[in-house]
Amino acid sequence: MDAIRQLIEWVANDAGHTVATLLPFGLLGLTGLYFAWLVLGWLRVSQVGIETVQAPALRLPRAPDGAIEAPRGVPYCPVDGLQYPATTRFCSVCESDLLVSCANCGTRIRAADESCYRCGTRETTTVAAAD
Repeated sequence: MDAIRQLIEWVANDAGHTVATLLPFGLLGLTGLYFAWLVLGWLRVSQVGIETVQAPALRLPRAPDGAIEAPRGVPYCPVDGLQYPATTRFCSVCESDLLVSCANCGTRIRAADESCYRCGTRETTTVAAAD
C-alpha cells in the first residue's frame, strides 16, 4: 500500500517537473531530426542532375505477371517502369533509386553502385544502352 501511495505522490509531484524539463528537449530533438531529414532529402535529390538527362525516360514493357522487363545494363525505375540514360542514379518522377541488371551476370543492383556485388564487374551499365 505504501508503494502505491509513493507512486501516486511521485506522479503528482515529481513527474510534472520531469516532463516540463524533458519535453522541450524532446521537441527540439524531433524538430532537428525533421530538418536533417529535409536537408538530406534535398541533397539526395539534388544529385539527380536534371541537366545530365539528355533524353526523356522511356516506358519499359511489363511481363504478364507485372514484372518489369529491362534489358541488361540499362538503368530503370522499379516503381514507375521507366528507362533512363546510363549516368542517371535517381528517378526524376518518384525520386527512388534506379536499378540496373549487371551487364555481365544480370544481378539487379542500384545504378549508383560502382560495381556488381556478385561478379565484381566495374561497368554495370552498357554504353550502347544509353543511346
